[in-house]
Amino acid sequence: MFTDHAGSPAPRHERWLEPSAQRQVLDGLSELIEKHYVFSDLARLCVDDLRSSATKETGVSASEFARQLTARLRLHDRHFSVIWGEPDRLRVTDRAQSAEEAITFQRRGRGGVLAIRRFDDIDDSAAVDLARRSLLEVGTCDYALIDVRDNDGGWPSMVEYVLAPFVGVKPVHVVTFKSAGQADHVAMTRPDPTIMSLSGLPVVVLVNGGTASAAESLAYAFQSLARATIVGSPTVGAANPVELFAHASGFYIYISTGAPIDPRTGTNWDQVGVQPDVLIDSEESVLGVGLDIASLDYTGPR
Repeated sequence: MFTDHAGSPAPRHERWLEPSAQRQVLDGLSELIEKHYVFSDLARLCVDDLRSSATKETGVSASEFARQLTARLRLHDRHFSVIWGEPDRLRVTDRAQSAEEAITFQRRGRGGVLAIRRFDDIDDSAAVDLARRSLLEVGTCDYALIDVRDNDGGWPSMVEYVLAPFVGVKPVHVVTFKSAGQADHVAMTRPDPTIMSLSGLPVVVLVNGGTASAAESLAYAFQSLARATIVGSPTVGAANPVELFAHASGFYIYISTGAPIDPRTGTNWDQVGVQPDVLIDSEESVLGVGLDIASLDYTGPR
């Protein structure tokens, strides 16, 4: 049963778990992992590990039990997190209200810099119009830099739209999105017939330790398609989305429920990040180095 700890002072709402309560939590979290975790084979390993865990006969505080379970599960996947009690909710920023332009273009000599600060949904007509106008500007250049430094992601649909002209006029397989209990979803580029093909344009993609999620997806696709040189520092490594699930015992658990898999590498950038082809430690040097590399790749009129 769940009882208040009668010993030393405990945090507010703390609980002391007897062995039977510990077993209830282990079984409950195992069921959630079994049902929702994206990879069934690894889910089985996690579940077997939890269900074979010994309970502490003298009891344990709920917060300490959550800490121990998190450490144990992260031996399998670092996305797992077990929380006792209602977790703090992250404040969601309304991207539509951001004063910063999602995409900007700047001419740099014969080249151009397409700076993408977030990936908005292409169902937003204003967002797709901005992306289209920016890509048309890129088409007037002899080479291009795509700067996704400090971009924490956004909508995959915009990744598919921006990538399209650089890889040709026909749709190209970007990733296969796998989810627990659902059919695979194949994501393709979204060619816009009003934008000329940029498949012959030299491209450098700039990344850093603030490049995450959808921004990593763009850089990873450019790299796996051998379509661009990646310059900068390793990215965050956030590929597999997680969801928060509650158990009746009062514990919550973050579980990876999906995974975008690149069809060329058979994996993704999760936990390892996108590794640059040219590693640059100094943020001040990245733009200049990128421009130099792109200009050297330019071989004349397309």
